[in-house]
Amino acid sequence: MPRFFLNIRDGDFLARDDEGLEFPDLEAARAEALAAARDVLGDAIQHDQVQDTRQYEITDPSGKVLATIPLMDALKS
Repeated sequence: MPRFFLNIRDGDFLARDDEGLEFPDLEAARAEALAAARDVLGDAIQHDQVQDTRQYEITDPSGKVLATIPLMDALKS
């Protein structure tokens, strides 16, 4: 199975996922990033620290960005 990395970007800051996870395809990686975004956003709401600029960047092992998931998308789904 291919390995995908779920990095979190906030402006110029990038928190890299150094290990990555294996998913059958990009859509499965997107679903996991969206679920993780819900968790992160839920914690932020509890602490009154909602930031709408953060996003997940899904990359392949070479670092190529395959998809971006804004955290605020978790509210829409």
